[in-house]
Amino acid sequence: MPSSRQNAGAQPLRQSNGKLISLEIARFLAAVAVALEHLSTTIRDLQLGRAPLTMPASAAVLFFFTLSGFVIYNAHAQDAGKPGRIPRYVWRRFCRIFPLYWLSLLPMLAVLWPGCSPAYLVKIFTLAPFAGHIAELNPPAWTLRYELLFYIIFGFSLLPYARRVLLPVWGVALACAWYQKLRGWGGALTLLPWLPENVSSHLFALNNIMFFAGLGAGWAFSRWRPGKRLLWPLLGFSTLALLWLLRLDDWGTQYPTTPRLPLTAAAFACVIFALAALERGAHLRLRRRWAVFGAALGAMSYPIYLLHSAAGFVFSADFFFNPTARQDFAPLPTFLLMLAITLLASALAAFLFDAPLQRLARRVL
Repeated sequence: MPSSRQNAGAQPLRQSNGKLISLEIARFLAAVAVALEHLSTTIRDLQLGRAPLTMPASAAVLFFFTLSGFVIYNAHAQDAGKPGRIPRYVWRRFCRIFPLYWLSLLPMLAVLWPGCSPAYLVKIFTLAPFAGHIAELNPPAWTLRYELLFYIIFGFSLLPYARRVLLPVWGVALACAWYQKLRGWGGALTLLPWLPENVSSHLFALNNIMFFAGLGAGWAFSRWRPGKRLLWPLLGFSTLALLWLLRLDDWGTQYPTTPRLPLTAAAFACVIFALAALERGAHLRLRRRWAVFGAALGAMSYPIYLLHSAAGFVFSADFFFNPTARQDFAPLPTFLLMLAITLLASALAAFLFDAPLQRLARRVL
């Protein structure tokens, strides 16, 4: 039997502020996967050589969407039917997305500002839905447009009685859009043709199914407390199922086909639920120093997701204005340098900018 001294060295992964360390670590790994993939693509686009790595960036994006649904449900489900809580919800969601996103745009704007129209800049700064193929200043920001739409709809669902109608109706509409595409009857734009194209293309995009899977995982987490004899097999089975599905999509480097998308969403949701429930039940333990380290990694995930594109842009702009500079940069050292700049900038942004901002936001409302 372990001694009390041994037990004192380990603790459940759950933090005092409600975050879960395993999910924070998973968030960090997903952000790193996206960054590595995009930086590798930058090496190829700069014609420095072959891309050093191929990472499951598509799977990482789907994980982010699913995790967002889980986090939002558990953070704000108790606010449903309480209109007085909505300003707090809006303020915290705004502070979560926009300040760091605007910070990530600075390198791009410093170079490209003269060529950007006012209408384009409004769409960039507001994350309004795009119609058609319009280039992002910060490429990963396309996912934030879906994230923001999800936040808005969930916020409206907090109004009295709205939650019983709004989310179910949106879910049914997404199911219809998925079935239409599955049968080849037309995509999301044909579901409600009177809506503007930019709204319809985002509102009924099948990526939103991942948010609903996360909401389902959050709902189950808040109401169900299974034991470890069920949770460990669930985690193992759902992980194997997810790996099998990702293998069919070139190990997560491609997005799932229409028939497999709901299965992938369910697999991600089950993995997230099982990890969260195991932590809540204190079946996952970690020494305090490693728990703090895991929380720090989670805090860096959003900055890494946004700022790696800025690092790649700086090198791209330098090579554009100084074409001969390519001769001084080999592929692998350049890739590692961009990665190091990304990690350093992300750490500074996370702990010197974003963390103080979030603390201030919590004090304001």
